[in-house]
Amino acid sequence: MNDPLIITDCPEALKGFTETSGRDIWKPIDLPVDIRQTWLAVGGLDKARIVHRPTSTSTPWKQILAVGHSAVSQVDGLRALLQAGGRVSTPFACLALTGDNFHGNRGRLWHALEGNLHLTVLFSPNRPASELGLGLSMLPTLAVIDAFDRFDALGETPRIKWVNDVLLGVNKVSGVITSTLTKGEYIEHAILGIGVNIAATPQLPSGRFVQPPGSLRELAPDVLITLPSMLAGLLDSLAKRYQQLLEHGPCVLHDDYLRRSCVIGRNVEIWDETADNQNNSNRIAVGRVLDILPDLSLRLDTVAEPVRRGRLIFKN
Repeated sequence: MNDPLIITDCPEALKGFTETSGRDIWKPIDLPVDIRQTWLAVGGLDKARIVHRPTSTSTPWKQILAVGHSAVSQVDGLRALLQAGGRVSTPFACLALTGDNFHGNRGRLWHALEGNLHLTVLFSPNRPASELGLGLSMLPTLAVIDAFDRFDALGETPRIKWVNDVLLGVNKVSGVITSTLTKGEYIEHAILGIGVNIAATPQLPSGRFVQPPGSLRELAPDVLITLPSMLAGLLDSLAKRYQQLLEHGPCVLHDDYLRRSCVIGRNVEIWDETADNQNNSNRIAVGRVLDILPDLSLRLDTVAEPVRRGRLIFKN
């Protein structure tokens, strides 16, 4: 089964997705062993009625799997499959309409609500880590920005809050994570997890470390953005950004990351990554952000050494 396919147990949810336009109809499929292993790894049910149809002949994606509900983090499931020796044709993408146990960085809960986009993609660069730099960390955030830019009249210019949140105004509408598998000095695989709040705003407890959440439907009610249209734009942007990284290295991505940052010039506090709303949290630095270096560390006006990690909150 070498032809690119879309495989799903929820074909109705993909209505309007450009890759499924045309005359081809969904057909039942008995999954080959390797694809079934992948299907189960990303939360697909063994007893589900699974259908498929060809993708566009021009798409770079080898497989796109869509699961109605996943009880596992698709990032974690895909990583475990690869670590166990599983084989996946790449570039590969999977999504879940809803899910449990989804998370962002450091295991922080991500609410996988119906109507929002929960996408995981797999690239297999097999390139030296020194050649890719932090490009794989910037790539999914920039792809979200690119996808947003396809829609006119959002009302706000999408901006990046260090390190990988996308904001409209003060509201967080997207977050991403990057997980890599290495062999020696080479990055064999990169798994990118992307969440976009399209139709529903998650209810989160307030706190100094919680950026106010928002959704595109709430913040841009006059702009028609659906899950299928966002999926199409995001997959296209991801493929283009990945090719850009392979051909030109991370510098171009870094330049675009700087242009869309909302932290440069701002007064901020940086706290330990484990910080929460308890008083025992450790503040690392406070000051004005002068620059974001190619390794994504922050240069502040108050400390000599760049700040490489932490939780950022705005002071103004």
